[in-house]
Amino acid sequence: MLIINKNKMKLKSIGHFGNRRGQVIMVNLLLFFMALAVLVAMIPAMKAMLDITQQSDSLNCPGYTVNGDATNKLSYNASLSTSTLSCMAINLYLPYIILVVLVAGVTKLLSGRIGDSGQSPM
Repeated sequence: MLIINKNKMKLKSIGHFGNRRGQVIMVNLLLFFMALAVLVAMIPAMKAMLDITQQSDSLNCPGYTVNGDATNKLSYNASLSTSTLSCMAINLYLPYIILVVLVAGVTKLLSGRIGDSGQSPM
């Protein structure tokens, strides 16, 4: 697209891609939603793996039951030793991963807006 400046009669070329900062934000937004979709798809698998670690033959976490059955041999057994700190870390693992992905995504979205504060040279 060409713009003719009436005062100086020079031709000035404008790229047909538009605003570069807007493009960066849109690409960052697209990548964020793609990462979020992958994370949401992986939550059931991560939850299943965390449940396996909490069983009585692994960590024996207090309050853990298999399918709501407290008499199951993989549910919490008070007669076995337990590691409360490890159980707490396992319980916080999934929310921590989700929080990290969300914070990283928002940071990536804002980096396109903040990182290019000046005008780009033509």
